[in-house]
Amino acid sequence: MDGNFINHQSAVTGIVKKEFYNQEPFAFSKLSSLLIRFLNQLKKNGKSSNTISAYRNDLTLFCEFLVEKQTGPDNYSYPAQENWLHFLKENGRNSQSSVRRAQMSVRTFVHFLVSEKVIQGSPFLESKSPKQPVSILLTVPHEKYLNLSRTLKHLAYSKDEKAIRDWTLILILGECGLKASEAANLSWGDVWPELEEPTSEISIAGCLKVTGNNERLVPYHLEVATALSMLKDAREQMGLTTELDDKLFFGYLNVSRKTRTNFLHRHGIKFVIYEVCSEILGVPYNSESLRNHAILRWLAKGIENEKVASLAGYSSLHSLERFLNSREKKKTSSRKIKTKE
Repeated sequence: MDGNFINHQSAVTGIVKKEFYNQEPFAFSKLSSLLIRFLNQLKKNGKSSNTISAYRNDLTLFCEFLVEKQTGPDNYSYPAQENWLHFLKENGRNSQSSVRRAQMSVRTFVHFLVSEKVIQGSPFLESKSPKQPVSILLTVPHEKYLNLSRTLKHLAYSKDEKAIRDWTLILILGECGLKASEAANLSWGDVWPELEEPTSEISIAGCLKVTGNNERLVPYHLEVATALSMLKDAREQMGLTTELDDKLFFGYLNVSRKTRTNFLHRHGIKFVIYEVCSEILGVPYNSESLRNHAILRWLAKGIENEKVASLAGYSSLHSLERFLNSREKKKTSSRKIKTKE
C-alpha cells in the first residue's frame, strides 16, 4: 500500500465505464478519481495500510452498487439503503461486523464528498449504522497490580535481570498505558529524562516518546525512571548495547537464559505478561488489562477526558466511553453496598 494510490485506479475503472440510459445528477465518471483522492487523504492522515486496504475494498463494492442501481451518494435514501445491505450479503458480507465496517466506510466517504463540495448532502448521513457490541473491559484490579509490581520490584533489587526487565515492562504498560506493540518499539532514544531531579515519588521524572500512528509523549514518574535505569545497567552487564536506536526490552531463546536476544517483539511481550501474571497472581492477565489499568487510574485521579484520550493515543473521546461506563458501574455498586449496610 506504499506510494500513491493512482496505481489502484484500475480497481474501479471498469465500474465507471458502464453506460446509462438515464444519467443521475451525480457524475459517475468521477467515482474513480474521487475514490483515489479519498484513499490518498487517508494515507496523509496516517492511517495504516491495512485500514486503507479495508476502505478500498468496501468503497469499491459501494461504487459497484451505485452503478448497478443507478443512484448517487447524494440520492441515497430508503429503499436504496436496504438494497445496499442486500448487496453486501450477496457479495459475501454476512457477519454484522463486516456490514458495520462497510457502512462506516461509506459514511466516511460521503462526509469526504460533502467536505469537498462534490455533493451537497446525503440521506446516508442521517441513517444509523448497527451499534458495535460493547466489549468487556479487561483490567487488572489495582490491588493485584500493586502486588505484581511489588513482587517484581523485590526480585529486581536482587539483581535478577529477567525480573528487572519484567518490572520495567509492567510499569510501562500499567503506569504509562502503552500497548504491547508500542512497548516493543520503544528504543533508548525514546526515553526523555527531565533535566531536574524529581522531588517526590509521584513527580514527573521524564517522558516516553511513543511513535506510530498516534505519536505522543507520555510522562513517567520516579519509580519508572528507577526501573529504566536498572534495565539499562542490566543490558550493559549482559553485553547488550544501549545505543539510541536499540530497543529497551531483551528476550531469551531458551529457558536456561543462556541465549539472549537484544529485542523482544510484540508477541514476546504478550507472552511475558501472561507468564508473569500467571506465576505471581495466578491469573493470566494480558497486556491490554495492564494498559486499561493505567487509563482507569488516570480517570480516577481526575485527569480531564481529553488529556486521558491523548495519553492513551486515542483519536476520539468515543474510545473512552467503555472506561467511563465502567467507572459509573463501580460507583453504583458501591452505593448499593453502603445502602445495605
